[in-house]
Amino acid sequence: MMNKYIQKRLEMIQENIIRSCQKSGRKSEEIKIIAVTKGINVEKMQEALSCGLNRFGENRIQETEQKRTSFQEEPIEWHFIGQLQRNKIPKVVEYFQYIHSLDRINQFQALEKRLELSKEDCYPVMVQVNLTGKETQAGLEKQDVIPFFESLHLYRRIRVSGLMTIGPQGSLDEIRRVFRELYQIKEEVESKKYSWITPTLALSMGMSDDYPIAVEEGATYLRLGRCLFGERSN
Repeated sequence: MMNKYIQKRLEMIQENIIRSCQKSGRKSEEIKIIAVTKGINVEKMQEALSCGLNRFGENRIQETEQKRTSFQEEPIEWHFIGQLQRNKIPKVVEYFQYIHSLDRINQFQALEKRLELSKEDCYPVMVQVNLTGKETQAGLEKQDVIPFFESLHLYRRIRVSGLMTIGPQGSLDEIRRVFRELYQIKEEVESKKYSWITPTLALSMGMSDDYPIAVEEGATYLRLGRCLFGERSN
């Protein structure tokens, strides 16, 4: 029953993505869904996987550690989508293939040291940008993005592969403005042709309430939880 529930919700989401792509002249294949599974039990995650969702977003190390044992044989991409504390970096590198939320140089420094120990290269991360003006929200302010990127050449084992933002709780016009601004920042950063970033940056933006607008404005990763699984119990 739950499989059909998630499948039905996923089909609705995919229809919305197709509509948004048609409006904006994009291809729906460009859009990747990250199922935000923090607080979601393994049974529902397995059902999501059976529906073709193999990118899971988590932000709790202990919870992820427990869940990973149930998916050891599955081709899961684990995305860290929470604020990254430096003391958690060793476990994050061990458990996750992507980090979506870096916004401080000391995070890059600590991550680089950990990657040197494990002899890993080109670890993909995204830089978080705060375009809502909310002081309680993490992320670089718009004017700080280029100077921040200029300083990242020191971290040779890290590959910046995208930008991430969280949309505002506001009008549709305000939501669109934020997502459009992130796309414009992406274009500006790409024009610098830094060797330490991917030539084409991904955009991680759009959640359950605003993902159709995010797709219209250029999102490549959508972080979807409630619209897939319903309300969480914790």
